[in-house]
Amino acid sequence: MGSRVIAGIVAEFNPFHNGHARLIERTRQAGATHIVAVMSGNFVQRGGPACAPKLARANAAVAGGVDLVVELPLPYAGATAERFAFGAVGALAGLGCVQALSFGSECGDVELLSRAADAVDSPYCGDYAKNLLPTGIPYAQARQQAVSHFYGPEVAGLLESPNNILGVEYLRQLNRLGLPMQPFTIPREGVDHDAPEPQAGIASASLLRERMELEGVEALAPFVPPASMEVYRSAATGGLMPCSPHSLHMAVLAFLRRMDREWFSQLPDISGEGLDNRLYEAVRQAASLEELFSLAKTKRYPLSRIRRLVWNAFLGVPADLMNLPVPYIRVLSFNRRGMEILSAANYTTRLPVSHSLRRLEDRGGDCARFARLEALATDLYVLGLPTIQPCGTEYTHRIQVR
Repeated sequence: MGSRVIAGIVAEFNPFHNGHARLIERTRQAGATHIVAVMSGNFVQRGGPACAPKLARANAAVAGGVDLVVELPLPYAGATAERFAFGAVGALAGLGCVQALSFGSECGDVELLSRAADAVDSPYCGDYAKNLLPTGIPYAQARQQAVSHFYGPEVAGLLESPNNILGVEYLRQLNRLGLPMQPFTIPREGVDHDAPEPQAGIASASLLRERMELEGVEALAPFVPPASMEVYRSAATGGLMPCSPHSLHMAVLAFLRRMDREWFSQLPDISGEGLDNRLYEAVRQAASLEELFSLAKTKRYPLSRIRRLVWNAFLGVPADLMNLPVPYIRVLSFNRRGMEILSAANYTTRLPVSHSLRRLEDRGGDCARFARLEALATDLYVLGLPTIQPCGTEYTHRIQVR
């Protein structure tokens, strides 16, 4: 990286923890003077609600070292890795002043990841993978086999690990959009993505969510920067975390029972493979969301895909939105250096930038469609908080410079 650079990272911060703080520290050591994070809102990529509201997680990230947090709009946040990366990289590009993209990966080798990105985009691999799909294997497995056939097992092996996969998708988007951002990857340290035990002061986000659900917010304290922990304590005192996904499950199942077959066929990422009928029948049999997932998933339709379909149905995410470019930049939290990033973006962005969802909605068109969907999703999300909030909180919150 150069002597002065604004670096972007992509994250869910679900929750923000010491591993994220280490990524930020390493990014600064590599030369970044300012860091902007694109963060998922109240619903995340694996399907389901985040453990804490977006503002609490954004404020915790800024307390932990990020300078500016902007929101990854819902249609991308709850999509496949490819669409997730499309939205995230598009948001960073939309600022117009981000010079580097920093991300964690299991392999820590940006050149090897670039080879994998080129392989995935190869028409030979695409055709080979399509020919494998009739055998009933998932697309991800078909793609990996295609890459192995043409590029060898070392490159294909990268597509087995979650952070490597996201890294490959970020690089694909940089290539597709012709962006000048310099990619920079940091080897993932400490624990694996879903490791069941902490190591050296770092715990996986999934383990932290489990402990918080059982023991309360204080369970995060050993694994979260002290300043970030204060943000979480304040949110918990106000009844704003942790969010309980189970509090929403019956509402989700009730909504799905109202859907007819045609409605299921129009869901994002449903495709014409009979999955819409399978999901429809599973909804009619299931007495819980866990049972629904169990009934619907197969080797070809993995749990992650089923979860995203179910939550996108509940939230009413239109299929076309995730294919549209990012319409605006929604600011969630920032510090003094973050203000400098926003000042730079004033001269470089072609997108509207605001912390106010109302102002973004008032611009009409795609901005209004995205903003209204975000507001509705939050009205549903807050039903899972310890203290249920009224509708409209997206339009009433205020940002304080941290």
